[in-house]
Amino acid sequence: MRFDAVDRRILALLREDGRASLASLAKAVGLSAPAVGERVRKLEQAGVIRGYRAVLDPEAVGLPITAFVMIAPQPRKPARELVERLKALPEVESLYAVAGVYSFMAKVRARSTAALDDLLDRIFMLEGVERTETTMVLRTAVERAIHLPFEEEG
Repeated sequence: MRFDAVDRRILALLREDGRASLASLAKAVGLSAPAVGERVRKLEQAGVIRGYRAVLDPEAVGLPITAFVMIAPQPRKPARELVERLKALPEVESLYAVAGVYSFMAKVRARSTAALDDLLDRIFMLEGVERTETTMVLRTAVERAIHLPFEEEG
């Protein structure tokens, strides 16, 4: 999908405040609220805007421990089934198929190091897991909304 300057501005504004009203977006881009609503609807239908959600502070909700778990599946086992097992774990915030020694990388959150240790045991014991390697996050330097590449074109 190609974006004009108004679409790009709407996306940037919604990235910063997904609860922005159509009226406030319209004022910011110089269009009517119905025109902005139509543009937002088209962006949603095209899959550019996948949804809206609150960004929670992990520590504030009792999940101060973040770790990245590299996962190597057992050879000759369907990876699709392992992915479904990993997706079923509520502590898995995101799961990526990656290139390299490990086939998957999961970002996980836990309430304590003991809870992380329990989670790692559960992951390791999942059918289809050959081995894992975990890196615990000490401090998050940057965590932000997706970068919009056209903002550089400015």
